[in-house]
Amino acid sequence: MDEFTELLLELKNNIDANIGFFQRTAIQNPTLAYYKLNELSKFVGLRHGLVMEIHFPDRRKISDINRYGTENISLVFDKFRKTFPIGRDEIKLQATKGLAGNLQIVDAYMYEGKEGLKINIKDTKSNVSRIDLLPGSFHLWTKIDGQIQKFGDWLLSNVYFDRSMKA
Repeated sequence: MDEFTELLLELKNNIDANIGFFQRTAIQNPTLAYYKLNELSKFVGLRHGLVMEIHFPDRRKISDINRYGTENISLVFDKFRKTFPIGRDEIKLQATKGLAGNLQIVDAYMYEGKEGLKINIKDTKSNVSRIDLLPGSFHLWTKIDGQIQKFGDWLLSNVYFDRSMKA
């Protein structure tokens, strides 16, 4: 099994093992549910030499426990790394081949010798989601479907294989 797929499965299993807690807590105390969810994500991430975080840009979504671990996830490997171990053009090509929708891939976060990419994805329903790629982390501001999962697997194998854990 590919590593990103394995991470998501481990996270889902940990969430399912704590589903009763989330059912009781998500509405009454969303902050506590948020902290517990990120405690689980950090536990799973550390087993793979990274820091995994789950975000809720729309805080109302924290009550939808069925979405936990399926969107808005960040993986941090080395927050001090400034350059990708492979060329940005290779990453852009893989994104173009592997992701459906109207893609806009642009160089981003390019300052102080750093590099990065921003992938904006517009689907057929006019929803816009985003993937931010930095040399030491990637951030999925989108629902994780099969294509995103496959791209995450490729990223972990080809871009984020060196885990120096400076997150």
